[in-house]
Amino acid sequence: MIPTRIFAMAVLAVSMGCARRPAEGLVKQLRSPNPETRIRGAEGVLAQKPPAVEVLPALTDAFRDPRAKVYTAAARATLSLGNPGVDALARLLSDKDAWVRCRAAETLGLARPVAARAVPQLLRALEDHDFCVTGKSVDALGVIGEPAVPGLLELLKDNNPAIRRNAGDALGRMPLNLQAQAVEVLLPAFKDKDEFTRGEAAMRLAGMGGVAAPVFLTALQGSDVDLKLRALDGLEEIADTRAEVVNALMETLADPSRTVRLRASAVLGRLGQKDEKMAERLLPLLQSKDTKVLHGVMSALGDMGAAGAVALTDLIRLMDTHADSAIRSEASEALFKMGLTESITAAERRNMDEYRRNNVP
Repeated sequence: MIPTRIFAMAVLAVSMGCARRPAEGLVKQLRSPNPETRIRGAEGVLAQKPPAVEVLPALTDAFRDPRAKVYTAAARATLSLGNPGVDALARLLSDKDAWVRCRAAETLGLARPVAARAVPQLLRALEDHDFCVTGKSVDALGVIGEPAVPGLLELLKDNNPAIRRNAGDALGRMPLNLQAQAVEVLLPAFKDKDEFTRGEAAMRLAGMGGVAAPVFLTALQGSDVDLKLRALDGLEEIADTRAEVVNALMETLADPSRTVRLRASAVLGRLGQKDEKMAERLLPLLQSKDTKVLHGVMSALGDMGAAGAVALTDLIRLMDTHADSAIRSEASEALFKMGLTESITAAERRNMDEYRRNNVP
């Protein structure tokens, strides 16, 4: 009679041998010169129970394959191996081949939540010289979310502006509650006395989208002209057309600083090019008694081009009847900028009338 211990060891040896043989077969397929065979090998890894981690070297080699179907199949198979697969992908982020690094980063973006293991390597990948690697790493970190936040917040303080930009972009892809943490970190820099520091912080905030809008709106209520200009740049970048943002921009058309007023007008004009309803929201301002506001709103409507056509009648009225010659000239210029046949015709008529009035005896 065979002793129980010897029998158990024999069974284990047989089972390990059986598991090894399929793994060896998969490795052979993955290293085949035939791409279809390599794809079948990767698909075989997905079907293998338990996962055959022995195939990882052959799978990661497939990331060098120029055929999308091959490396995509290898990526799916690598992910199916769980933590060992993620660790292998993290190592690929240091590969000499930029395409391999890029594909590894892209695959990690599909591995949530286990990809959190690769956060340190992905953070280092934000320093990569290849735009594909940094872009895919940004995407992956954005998907990973909270585990990546502390490292990204540290990178927002990096001396390299490209790294700060990449970190801000990654945070901008995260849920709003996580972005809010980054806003709190950036707020002191945005209020810093150094203009360069302010500018960098404003760009990072803008990269996070609408979550940063309240910071910029608060800045518009202050007295610091440079900070207001940074805030206006940020609002233009965010391209947020919510009522609270548009209302704040409209109020800024009456700012004491001419530079701020002009910038606010330009931002409204740019937003109006993207939102057809923007011009309608500005129409009431054409009735304003404040000439600063009138100048700003007319300039914004002109910058909107065809999207500002809803204001055509009011602009012609101001051009023809307003008592202030500067307002009449601004209305004419806005009509020219609008670029419509009717608006250009009206502006040319006004110019001809002015010419006759000034030159014909």
